[in-house]
Amino acid sequence: MKYNKTILITGASGFLGTWLADELAEQGYNLIGIDMRAPLRPALWDGFATSSLETVDLDRLLQGHKLDAVCHLAGGASVAASVNDPYSDFSSLLPGTARLALYIAKAQSEAKLLFFSSAAVYGNPKTLPITEQTPVMPISPYGIHKATAETLLMNYSRALNLQVVVFRIFSVYGPGLRKQLIYDVTQRAIQAATLGQKSIQLFGTGAESRDFMYVRDVCRAVTSVINQQQGEKYSIYNLASGIESTVADVARCLIGSLNIDMEIAFDGKVPPGDPTNWRADVSKLDDIGFSSVYSLNEGLNEVAQWAKVTV
Repeated sequence: MKYNKTILITGASGFLGTWLADELAEQGYNLIGIDMRAPLRPALWDGFATSSLETVDLDRLLQGHKLDAVCHLAGGASVAASVNDPYSDFSSLLPGTARLALYIAKAQSEAKLLFFSSAAVYGNPKTLPITEQTPVMPISPYGIHKATAETLLMNYSRALNLQVVVFRIFSVYGPGLRKQLIYDVTQRAIQAATLGQKSIQLFGTGAESRDFMYVRDVCRAVTSVINQQQGEKYSIYNLASGIESTVADVARCLIGSLNIDMEIAFDGKVPPGDPTNWRADVSKLDDIGFSSVYSLNEGLNEVAQWAKVTV
């Protein structure tokens, strides 16, 4: 189906931006991108600026285009990096977010602004599952800056009549992601097996839990919301599977998918800024008729097949 509608993606060359571009192009959208890095598949894009969001000439890039939506993914993407250098994390997100929102209000007022936030805004919630009404209490600079951007956009939405959707993404994973738990386990296990070692050591206790969502399902959820008529000017969606999985179980399942005989030990040290347990309430996704397709086992197997030829 050809929609002949145009979507701008910021952070377009990152892990999620690349997958999202593939999904939207397959659905027939015209795509314009912004990223400091060139795109993986240039042919997908009707326009692309290799630039920061703060310096890009938005008028020139979007001349002659009427945007249906803006998927704003640009900014820092690491809790650990934000702990090590909080100001860099702040400056990678907040100024560009303000500039983008103000431009949309002025020049593309009918476009829907979709901000890709994070479950990190919740910190360590007192009860599970986590709903969109759970108090925002971030424990890392990364989470603080995402929450600050949400507040900025909520107020811009009210004051400037912007239509804003916030996605609080939990633990997205899939082929191509070269960081975080699943990639770390994959890399360590393959390297250890190559060296003839029989065990690997991971951070934490193994009892920490996350709510994992395969990247293809994340992209499907995003497009479902884009295609949805929004009744509110400002809305929030948890993007997750609604299933809680411990780090130890995920690591064992992944190593099994790799067909590697490997023991797993944990050092008992939880990295700063990491929450203990997460499980999302996904009722709002249910309400728009969305449900995940990939089980955790299926998604981890996809990662394992990719890792066998790339790690």
